[in-house]
Amino acid sequence: MAVAPLSTGGVLNVNDLVSQLMTVESRPFVAMQNKEKEITSQISAFGTLSGAVGAFQGTVTALADASKYKVANATTSDDKVLTASAGKDTVKGNYSVNVGQLAQAQTISAAGQASTSALIGSGASTVLTFDFGSVKGGTLTDGKYTGSTFDLDPARAARTVTIDSSNNSLQGIRDAINKAGIGVTASIISDGSDKPNRLVLTSDKSGESSSMRVSVAGDQDISNLLAYAPNGAQNMTQSNAGQNAKLTVNGVAITSQTNNVDNAVPGVTMTVLKIGVSNVGVNMDTSGIKSALTNFVKAYNELNTTINGLTAVTPDLKKGAARSGGPLIGDSTTNSLQASLRKLFGTSVPGLDSTVTSLSQLGVAFQKDGTLKLDTGKLQTAIDKNSDDVIKLLATSGSTTDSLVSFVSSTSNSSVGTKGISISRLATQGTLVGSTAANLTITAGVNDNLSLTINGVSTKATLVPGSYTADSLVSHLQSLINGASGVTDTTAGVKVTQQNGVLSIVSNKYGSSSKLEITGSGANDLFGTPTMTTGEDVAGTIDGAVAVGSGQTLTGSAGSGSAGIAVLINGGQLGDRGTVNISKGISALFATITDNYLGTAGLIQNKSNGLNKSIADITKQRDALNTRLTLTEARLRRQYSSLDVTLSNMNSTSNFLTQQLSKLS
Repeated sequence: MAVAPLSTGGVLNVNDLVSQLMTVESRPFVAMQNKEKEITSQISAFGTLSGAVGAFQGTVTALADASKYKVANATTSDDKVLTASAGKDTVKGNYSVNVGQLAQAQTISAAGQASTSALIGSGASTVLTFDFGSVKGGTLTDGKYTGSTFDLDPARAARTVTIDSSNNSLQGIRDAINKAGIGVTASIISDGSDKPNRLVLTSDKSGESSSMRVSVAGDQDISNLLAYAPNGAQNMTQSNAGQNAKLTVNGVAITSQTNNVDNAVPGVTMTVLKIGVSNVGVNMDTSGIKSALTNFVKAYNELNTTINGLTAVTPDLKKGAARSGGPLIGDSTTNSLQASLRKLFGTSVPGLDSTVTSLSQLGVAFQKDGTLKLDTGKLQTAIDKNSDDVIKLLATSGSTTDSLVSFVSSTSNSSVGTKGISISRLATQGTLVGSTAANLTITAGVNDNLSLTINGVSTKATLVPGSYTADSLVSHLQSLINGASGVTDTTAGVKVTQQNGVLSIVSNKYGSSSKLEITGSGANDLFGTPTMTTGEDVAGTIDGAVAVGSGQTLTGSAGSGSAGIAVLINGGQLGDRGTVNISKGISALFATITDNYLGTAGLIQNKSNGLNKSIADITKQRDALNTRLTLTEARLRRQYSSLDVTLSNMNSTSNFLTQQLSKLS
């Protein structure tokens, strides 16, 4: 704004005059600076408010997490006999557990060898085939079975290992088996004899159905060493039988393939450690409710303190003086937020099918100073009376009246209340049914290859050559399909059955993506010309509106009163299937308010955006004023400099006339 001074006549102090005039002209600058300072303070205050609301929102999110409200705890009277842990689907109770047998894996060992590195056999390519199943009947003498049968485990596929001239030593065989990852661990143990080195094979899984059968196709020397069939030739000796854990729970006999016993008590996992007796107690820990509410109340009080500080009015103002105080004094956005939150504490939650409908019933109440206080005694009484109703009040929940219909989920768009469910079509599974009895003889390179597409997952598998019964072929085929690469998941697996030798396959998955296709050299011998049927999705309505089916899950369509509500239809009848009740809980109501204020499109950000625009406008006004003042100062300097010169000239004329007149006198 500074302008270089002009030459003057020296009569007037032009710089002082212009400076004083420009001080008056510059007064709008001061107003702009004050306004800018005030707006900057408000922007900072909204940032503080946003942080406080965000912290409060975090406790609201925690309040909505029902999974932490009712946590089951399992304890044991003797943790040397067993330990226990409880999941979400368990119920309170006490159980007497008597462990009579521990599970163990089968171990078999080969005849001793003088050297671990000496070659065994000719080195011709030899295939070891490992099957897994149960040894039934017969007698066991000195590690050998007599008169036993071997039932394949349909859930496990046969696995193979190739031995050739690159690995046909004891240590080479050991390494090849371990590298193949077939569910068997091989080791070499020295027994101190003249031929001390024994190859020992241990199933990676415990239990009766994890016993091994080793078939050898190729070199006879390797066959003489490793071939092992509990129902046939046994060139290896069993040192440990595969066995299940056996126990009783409240007198009821339980067996388990492993020492981790799941769901003998619903939702409880017991790990048995030794034979003996121990009591298991299951209790529900509801301390998460108190913790979540305590944090919620604390965060609200902190938010309320922040709001009060930002909107505080300076006391003892002089009569007629403008209100002053916090940077957000009188701000409608902040006041509306505080009022909306306070209102919810006295609001009953809509859609609840329980007697607990407001926070005041849980001991949450306002004090005289505007803060919240939690009466933990009142809260505990409510929890003890009906913890499920307390949880419904706090968190989003859903319940159904039909035992074969279960609530899955809802979204923020889902409306609360009771909705009727009607089913017009149940979900079905994909099937493949043979047209003729299966060929029970599988020949390598002739009818042993299968190309599989199971529920959209494609893979290949090879049947083990041999002669089968219809039932043993069923077990082998199911094991092969479910164990094939890419088809290990239970939702992508199948169940194989036979009737009069005709094979049928049913997908474990429901819905339109449940589809089975089998081709390859073995397909025709197994199925003839099969009939393949693709599964169908469930169909029906929720709250009278057509819903979207996917497998067994029915989801309310967008735009309807049931939007986002998902239920699982696990069989049953067509027609009316009862109701689903949706309650969002008080946490959802608080979340609606905080979501409205936070985020890039929230009210707080919108207010900040408006204030930032005001700052930008002030900057433009200041630039324009600066330009105008520069021109004004230049004009004033020219005018007063000209006046100064004029006055100087007039002074000179006056002096000249005075001199002339004095001469005349």
